[in-house]
Amino acid sequence: MIELACPESCSYLIEARTNASRRELALRQQETAQHPRDLMLSDAGTFVLDAIGSAIVSVQRSVGTAAFRELRDSDVLAAVEIAIKNIETEESGLIYEHRGSAQQVDELSRRIREHIEGIGKGQPADTRPRRSDILRALTVTRNTVKAHIQRATDDPESANSFIRYTVLFYPWPEQATRPLIV
Repeated sequence: MIELACPESCSYLIEARTNASRRELALRQQETAQHPRDLMLSDAGTFVLDAIGSAIVSVQRSVGTAAFRELRDSDVLAAVEIAIKNIETEESGLIYEHRGSAQQVDELSRRIREHIEGIGKGQPADTRPRRSDILRALTVTRNTVKAHIQRATDDPESANSFIRYTVLFYPWPEQATRPLIV
């Protein structure tokens, strides 16, 4: 797979986003036909979902301290599950951080929590996402990653289809989108 840093005005990028979001919505509606409420989020939950996606993209694109270009959907699933455990543990009053089996899982989990915490900074307490919104968004993310993993069981090339889908909706930094000759 070749990855290009397209500018936001790229017609191919716009078309790819439209097609990918329609396809993903149709697949998720099919998969959750018995429980359609599993896809519903509040406005605050949508902001949290965006923060989770931003964290995944920043780790995958090597933005920040650690670079993990070979991130897989299974790593994302493990990181989201650890983030859920850590938030639930924190809520219980214990000071303990669950760890994953790999450094990239721990880094991604930490980055997810940092991005989520960044949402509420500078906002009044009544407008910040509640723990229930955060846990709901993490659960939706976990279920979506699981769905991508289940769809990819027959195709080893699809081992990071969730990451490819998520990365599609986050713009590259301006300096990365300069004109390229391919």
